[in-house]
Amino acid sequence: MFGNQRSERVRLQITTLESERDTLNDENRKVKDELAELKQKRKMEDEDIRHLVKIKEGKLDLEHQKKRVELEGKFQAEKAVVKDEYRDKLESTLQGQIKDVKGMYGEILKRLPNVNVRLKGEV
Repeated sequence: MFGNQRSERVRLQITTLESERDTLNDENRKVKDELAELKQKRKMEDEDIRHLVKIKEGKLDLEHQKKRVELEGKFQAEKAVVKDEYRDKLESTLQGQIKDVKGMYGEILKRLPNVNVRLKGEV
């Protein structure tokens, strides 16, 4: 009798422990599956982030190039203005010098006697 009750208790404990083991194994599998899903999800999110970063870098690069072209255009316009101003100043200076040289030659020619030279052999 006592042996029977004891073996029944042991069998009941074994059954209970096996049930707990199966439950824990199921939970373990579920956790592993959830972990695998989370790893996959993280990998996809990382790829999405890398993609978004590339897009953002591309946009920033385009903005940088646009700004660079804009600044180069402004620089070229300012450079052209400076060149035009310099050319105008140089032309006015040269015109003034031309007038001065013409005036100087005119003064020199006024001071020279008016001489007509005949060439030999000419009658």
